[in-house]
Amino acid sequence: MKILLISLGTRGDIEPFLALAEVFSKRNIEVTCLFPEQFKSEVQELGYKFLAFDRRFLELIESPTGKNLMGGGKSAWSQLKNYFKLAKESISLQKTLLNQQKTSLAQVAPDLVFFHPKALYYYLIARLDPKKYILVSPIPCIVHPSDEYPHMGLAKWNIPKRFIRISYNWVNQARYFVMKLTMKNELKELGLSKLTTGQLREFELKELKTFYALSPTLFPRPVDWPDSAQIVGYFKRNQESVYQADSRLLAWLAKYPKPVFLTFGSMTNPKPEFFTQQFIEALVKLKIPAIINCSWGGLTELTGTPDSIFFVNHIPYDWIFPKMYGVIHHGGSGTTHQSAINACVQLIIPHIMDQFFWNKVIQSKGLGPLGISIHQFSQQKLEEKLLDFYQNQNYKLNAKHVAEKMKNEANENILIDLAFPK
Repeated sequence: MKILLISLGTRGDIEPFLALAEVFSKRNIEVTCLFPEQFKSEVQELGYKFLAFDRRFLELIESPTGKNLMGGGKSAWSQLKNYFKLAKESISLQKTLLNQQKTSLAQVAPDLVFFHPKALYYYLIARLDPKKYILVSPIPCIVHPSDEYPHMGLAKWNIPKRFIRISYNWVNQARYFVMKLTMKNELKELGLSKLTTGQLREFELKELKTFYALSPTLFPRPVDWPDSAQIVGYFKRNQESVYQADSRLLAWLAKYPKPVFLTFGSMTNPKPEFFTQQFIEALVKLKIPAIINCSWGGLTELTGTPDSIFFVNHIPYDWIFPKMYGVIHHGGSGTTHQSAINACVQLIIPHIMDQFFWNKVIQSKGLGPLGISIHQFSQQKLEEKLLDFYQNQNYKLNAKHVAEKMKNEANENILIDLAFPK
């Protein structure tokens, strides 16, 4: 049995697929990963075969436009201009990425394909053999609608309730239009030239097997979803078994009994020094000891900081989060789930897309206050939120309750049965 896993994005997009690879490899299933070139060495060290997406995809995020999109502009108009500018800069790259999606099937000849929502080609070819292709999404509210939350593309805004359901049509119709416009040759090759946007919509909604790799405690499955759409739970890799902690970090943890963890994950911005300094000033003022994860560069190590601040890079969350009171983060799906399953209080500083959704979910579950957008950031707002985050004991009680419910959600046997029905 051979499986092809395709994900196009940053660390938060890749990790759910690596977690699936770990499940499948235990059952002696041959796994090949098609990820951005930057993840090659990591994937190969784990023992999986690797095919590469052009590395320029992730490099766009590190470009000035990418940084401005995620952490720069304050106004909606500024953000919209950055979206269009990034799309324009990526036009020449899209054809390359599309060809890499197509050729991967010939290179691997897989029995089953699991693909990320950004890998658009597989939506089309899945129509020819629906049993062979499974959409895997680490976030809800993309294809199958919710009565409570609008489409993920509009998560930043407070959409009136009467427009929540219809928001899925608005966003997905635009996506179908782009797919038909940019993949005319592929539609012709597959004999799908006459495929309508309505047919695309019906196929995704009712026929395409879709696994939402997230917690049903954080997002319960809507009762009107079709059987083709399942919430399979949050699967995570075991990374702590190979991690060796620095003795300085162990000493710091012993010294500070109620620490918090600060990370922006893969999110970059044009002013990492500014945001890091703002957080340090607020944390020190409120006497909150913190570990700051510099990661991809949204935050950066500064010299001359107090002893209560400790800097790290790429530390395994499953090792450090159980030792934390709470986590301040960007609101990625993986970080949100890792924080929740480890009973951490959360304060989200959303940058883009689904991060605004998880911000609302965390508030609604009583796991932390509603965080402030990176685009509306101020020192005063930050201090107010940090004080509530750190002192409200109800958040910690709720976090422990949710963590207990999440403990046994991700069942490998159920996942295998869904993926390989008898």
